[in-house]
Amino acid sequence: MALGFLTAMAAAGCEHPLPPPVTLEVKDLAPAADYTQLDLVLQKVVTEDGLVRPDVLKDQEAKLDAQLKLLSITGPTATPQLFKTEDQRLAYWYNARAAWSMKLLLLADFPERIEWPETFARRQFKLDGRMMTLEEVDGILAADADWRTLAAAPCVCYQRAALPARALGADGIREAIAWRFRQFVESARFDVDTEHKRVQVPPKVWAAREFLVRSYEQEYVTRDATLQTALLPYLEGASARKLQGAMGYPCVPMPAAPLRMAIFRKWYLPEK
Repeated sequence: MALGFLTAMAAAGCEHPLPPPVTLEVKDLAPAADYTQLDLVLQKVVTEDGLVRPDVLKDQEAKLDAQLKLLSITGPTATPQLFKTEDQRLAYWYNARAAWSMKLLLLADFPERIEWPETFARRQFKLDGRMMTLEEVDGILAADADWRTLAAAPCVCYQRAALPARALGADGIREAIAWRFRQFVESARFDVDTEHKRVQVPPKVWAAREFLVRSYEQEYVTRDATLQTALLPYLEGASARKLQGAMGYPCVPMPAAPLRMAIFRKWYLPEK
């Protein structure tokens, strides 16, 4: 289901100066659709709950940088011969987003929160042979036919889906996106607040709410569908039961700012 409106991302003026572009020196490196270094980093850095271990990421920075350098000269635009299928391109953008969100978190020195999200989402770096930002990667993902592609994209903040435990390959990428979305809903990042009897919906899902409700009502020939009901066809198991248990709760948008970083701290619990 195409979501053209998601590609038209708000171009609000940035009131706060952005950090300088990230530069990585690349020498004697041949392009390759290879995510080996990212896979090694993710296996060590990401907890079972999708949190980032700061000290481990610092130790793995050299491997991460090696992957980022390769991504900077490789990609659907820079080397289209390596990305002939849509699934190959999709895996590239997912892996690139995971890698660069970790690098930007590391460069920010692992804050608990970032007050001005644009300073994170609009910081430039070289990717696919050009200067890009996470916001621009999201614009590419938003153009995909499946609305879940953007909603399930990996990130290091609580408002977005978690980092994967492994790098993603083209084979099975669609199934992986569907699974990641179910995990996103099942996780604490999609907050069913039983104390205040409400569902706090993450920003990228909230942005799709009108489309989801309208599509559900057309598909099932009904009226007055709720967002919880409209999401059920995309869920199963624990994720479905979670929203079924929240029927009757109003849905409200989870605040998009400040960005709360999903960092592993022994003493830290995410805020509601």
